[in-house]
Amino acid sequence: MAKKDHRWIASGVYWADQVASTQDVVVAADTDFAHGDVFATDNQTAGRGRLDRHWDTPAGTAAAMSLVLRPNLEPQLLGMLTLVVADALVRWFRELGVDAGVKWPNDVLGADGRKLCGILAQWLPQTNTVVVGIGTNLEFGETRAVDTAAALADYGVTLAAQDFVKTARQQVMDAVEEFVADPVAQRVEPTMLTIGQRVKAILPDGKDVVGTAIGLGRTGSLLIQDEAVHEVFAADIVHLRPA
Repeated sequence: MAKKDHRWIASGVYWADQVASTQDVVVAADTDFAHGDVFATDNQTAGRGRLDRHWDTPAGTAAAMSLVLRPNLEPQLLGMLTLVVADALVRWFRELGVDAGVKWPNDVLGADGRKLCGILAQWLPQTNTVVVGIGTNLEFGETRAVDTAAALADYGVTLAAQDFVKTARQQVMDAVEEFVADPVAQRVEPTMLTIGQRVKAILPDGKDVVGTAIGLGRTGSLLIQDEAVHEVFAADIVHLRPA
């Protein structure tokens, strides 16, 4: 079983001192994990983000965790889980005094626009499982890779990686349960920085949509208005400065 070589550190939380990718471990052996289980590390050597972008997490600077979810949701609503997770983390960060918000579709940003957290969800249809990968910067020290990244410590919050993972898991699971009970996309809109912004959506086919983000569709799509209202299901989003 995939978990046998790793430590159990709390209910539903499994820890590795180093791993190439928490997401790859869980996806390869998802039936070894129960709904709500987390596999995590603070030393991930080959993580990845959306569109297979590399997620660099030098040892001790970030918490990388993959959460197993098997919620009782319509299949078309499973894509909402990325936003539900992001919303849960932002609400927790705000309780800690960090003025964070969600950038559609999968990033958590500080008030200064720097990236605190990236989220990647994978659906495994064979077992009706969604594996949500969450990478959160905790404290860079002297190892900051790019100026566009931020860590919780930059905003005065210091958390050990294992403590972060334990609490993040509970915050997210509570939010998922609430969403399953009332699966309305608009419940996550209040934490979204993108809504109300003038944005450019760079679509997978290379085309752009420029307009004002006015809200979410039923399944978590982004609604952008120019002369018409466009429903965007997948895109890179650029927040544009006001003219």
